[in-house]
Amino acid sequence: MTSRLHRLFSCILLFAFAGTGSVHATPEYSLLTGNRCINCHVKAQGGGLRNDLGYYANEGMSLFQPAKESMLGSLISGASNTALDGILTFGTDIRIMSARSAVTPITAEPPKRKLFPMQVSFMAAVQATPWLMMEGQFNAGRTIYPGQQSWAASAIIQPSLELPSLRVGFFQPSIGVNFDDHTMLVRQEPDATPSPIIAPYYAEFGAEVRYNAPLWLDVSAGVFSSRNLADVYTADSLGVSRSMISSAGTPLLNARLAFTPRFFEDQVNTYAGASLLSCGDFTMINTFVGVGWQDKVGLLVESMMQGNRDARQVRSVSSEIFYRPFDPLYLYLRAENGTTQNVVKGTAQSAYCTQYVIGSKILVFPSVELRPEYRIIETDEFLRTRWMVQLHLYY
Repeated sequence: MTSRLHRLFSCILLFAFAGTGSVHATPEYSLLTGNRCINCHVKAQGGGLRNDLGYYANEGMSLFQPAKESMLGSLISGASNTALDGILTFGTDIRIMSARSAVTPITAEPPKRKLFPMQVSFMAAVQATPWLMMEGQFNAGRTIYPGQQSWAASAIIQPSLELPSLRVGFFQPSIGVNFDDHTMLVRQEPDATPSPIIAPYYAEFGAEVRYNAPLWLDVSAGVFSSRNLADVYTADSLGVSRSMISSAGTPLLNARLAFTPRFFEDQVNTYAGASLLSCGDFTMINTFVGVGWQDKVGLLVESMMQGNRDARQVRSVSSEIFYRPFDPLYLYLRAENGTTQNVVKGTAQSAYCTQYVIGSKILVFPSVELRPEYRIIETDEFLRTRWMVQLHLYY
């Protein structure tokens, strides 16, 4: 079984890299529509609060359209996520997960299905002046991962769309591609019990400059505190648990460059780029590439190299192929592989994790999405399958 999984993973990655050789709204949506994340979101790298275009993006595209006289229809019809003549923008993001794992060998105790809230977020932004926006979010759910924060807030200063913007506050540095799945190995230390390197809702105090006036370019750089990343621990060469950041108080530096050209009369959408996160002996480099055929099919690949000098080294890659047979439905297949290597007390140690995800995103009603998934997870300790379904409610 292990060799078959490795061969399948290799074939999927080979197909993905071959397909992208020419080269969150979610990354899939961006590649299928040609819209950059900032077209639909308040934040340039996507995720979180939607602007007016993002709010109306799925209007009329769901499987079921509620009658205007129904309770749901009356809430949606004529609704808006802005107030005070567009000065105030607000929204919510709620995710509830149901999951059940099957563990091999089959003699193991049958697992139980669990239902738990993943996220209950409230977001708002105020366009104080034409050149100043203040935004923030609060997650009422539990903060269970090291480095995870329950809130974020920032001020975005931009004199005009042709000039760079300055973002100052408590927020997450721009890293790789902004996926909305925190289980991806390009953000974790892969082993039998994967732990996030970059946790969901991770944030630091800092400032970031961004320039994205050309439609094909997005470049940013910033300096941040490293206090919350220092809460993430790893083992040193003596087997002693140590902070991911070796030097307390050392600034965290980030830089990100992305190209987003479109080809063949805007029928083929692409992106390619890389990001760097660095602090003392901590380094994290993400590279990413994606290509999409307008409203049809696409694929994306992201790799992550993270390490600490004279300590452990992490290498991960994620490849996803996705298809949109009709507007309310996405189908996707994702393959991921990651390894962790370390030398503890003079002995080389290695761990790995491989994941395969088959799933779909179904827009049942406007702002009501279902995500059923089937996962195969293999590590050096076990092989496990998992059925999951996520209910995503957003406004």
